[in-house]
Amino acid sequence: MRIGPKSAKTKKDAIGKLRKTQLITTFAPGAIADMPDYSVILAATDYWNHYSPVIHEPNLERLLGIKGFKEPYATDSENPKGNPDVPAFRFPRMHFCPKCGDLKDYKLFGDAKHKKCQCGRQLVPSRFVCSCINGHLEDFPYKWWVHYGNYSECPSGDKWDQTSIEFKNTTGGLSSIVIKCKACGKTRTMEGCMSKDALKGYKCKGKRPWIGFDKQFDDVENCMAPMKTLQRGASNVYFSVTQSALTIPPYSQKIQSDLSDKWEEVKGLFDNKMDDENIKIVLGASIFRQTILEGRYTADDYFKAAKERYQMENPSEEVEIEDNYTEKNLYLGEYEALCAGYEQDEDDVEPEQFIAVESEIPDILDGFVESVMLVKRLREVLAVKGFRRITPEKPHPDDNRAVGMDGREYQPVWNKPHDWMPAIQMRGEGLFLKFDEEKLREWEDRNSARYDLMKERLGDYNIGKGMMSPRYVVLHTFAHLLIRQLTLECGYSGAALKERIYSTFPDSDKPMAGVLIYTSSSDSDGSLGGLVRQGEPELLETTIRNMLQEASWCSSDPLCSDSTAQGFNSLNYAACHACTLLPETSCEARNCLLDRVSIVGTYDDRSLGFFGELLEEEE
Repeated sequence: MRIGPKSAKTKKDAIGKLRKTQLITTFAPGAIADMPDYSVILAATDYWNHYSPVIHEPNLERLLGIKGFKEPYATDSENPKGNPDVPAFRFPRMHFCPKCGDLKDYKLFGDAKHKKCQCGRQLVPSRFVCSCINGHLEDFPYKWWVHYGNYSECPSGDKWDQTSIEFKNTTGGLSSIVIKCKACGKTRTMEGCMSKDALKGYKCKGKRPWIGFDKQFDDVENCMAPMKTLQRGASNVYFSVTQSALTIPPYSQKIQSDLSDKWEEVKGLFDNKMDDENIKIVLGASIFRQTILEGRYTADDYFKAAKERYQMENPSEEVEIEDNYTEKNLYLGEYEALCAGYEQDEDDVEPEQFIAVESEIPDILDGFVESVMLVKRLREVLAVKGFRRITPEKPHPDDNRAVGMDGREYQPVWNKPHDWMPAIQMRGEGLFLKFDEEKLREWEDRNSARYDLMKERLGDYNIGKGMMSPRYVVLHTFAHLLIRQLTLECGYSGAALKERIYSTFPDSDKPMAGVLIYTSSSDSDGSLGGLVRQGEPELLETTIRNMLQEASWCSSDPLCSDSTAQGFNSLNYAACHACTLLPETSCEARNCLLDRVSIVGTYDDRSLGFFGELLEEEE
């Protein structure tokens, strides 16, 4: 990581390291990161290195309306020649000296590299920043805070270089932090700065420091949202908005992987309206010459696969392809692929990107689960579209605080839109369980009224991918309980396993009832088969049996099992940290829409649970 944009005139020094996955999630563009010597904000993708590796995932590209993805550029050197990898800007700009107490923009201190005060002490970045619900961000207005927004009696007016900070030892709270205006002598503690209306009257300036400080003052956005004080390292400073997809057939085949690596060249041949024979010649004699010599595929194979892919991405008027490709289409495609399975040819030495084989159903799941698939290999592409601040939810469309966002639901990761998004590809393995549709419908008919209140509370929140229904609650809760049990059975940490829930969309006539538990890594080899092994009948039987036994009683019962209002916006029923919740990175619905009773019932009434009859037999 480097400070500042890439420039041919100035060499930028590397200031720290972040993992690639962090640059797409926790520390994507617009996020604040603490480096060893600096506090920085990750720059917009407009500043990314043009050598960033390009990756493709056709279904995800179609969903997002782009032409490809770029991974964060990385070098092997500790301090590479020229400009290091991912750019960032110093933020907050406000720093203070712990010795003399000066509090001002870091550029107003005397040190050439802006690290030290004139008195020789190392500068410390401001602890506080302020933001609005629309994602704008700026330094905390210390000068405004001291004067309560009224500068009429201060000889320096609204100049922000006349403040100092002092830390008293009387308490450990915000009341011990005293801000002083050196021009007029007014003081005020930071007590109350985090309250809801603390910055009432201070208008959001629409600043976007991640696009560069030279631009932000000339390229601000009109915003009516109130400002809120945040601590720069707090979790509510940044909520990434991501979208992921599994690579499924036909795009998971090795020949498609070869095409993705050279797709810009191949696509150019079709764009230039070359005739089929000439395209075939170029593919065989130039672009894929080496792999053809190895005997893996022929020029005809590459031409046929390339033409089918190009026609899919660029449909003609004669070819009817659904233009409105939504997340529902994406999930339906993945669900069908997981149900159908896919095995690799024995004579193909190159691994496919999707391999799923059917396994025997354990006796305990007979009648409850229709099939168990061992997903021996999968590829997931995770892209970041933008981010939100203060709350992970988008502003309500009727909320006047969203004025100036031009209909956007989040702040994008770029300043000027381009035809790619930052993403990372991960490889791994998993278990897929398809529930018995008839059994699930019987349970829904008996218990659907129980979740009317949960659905009412959900309202317009985009939690659950629009699949909210009683069956989603069952599938989602089962996934959480299974992940918790797998962490005990096979040694995975809770954060290493993730879920993907396939539940029928309310407006769809295509039923879905599946759960994918998987692990993935950005390492080229992915995982090593430990999760797939847990899908073998004997091991899965033990895991499910232990899972149901553990879930039948929580240490917080009977309070937990009787609850119908837990978690964010009371979107959980019987689900707490002691029995059901997972690390946030593992859950696709932010630990909401869960109810342990939907799986095991209550101690007095097991019929409320989908697997309740199994516990009745044991009891």
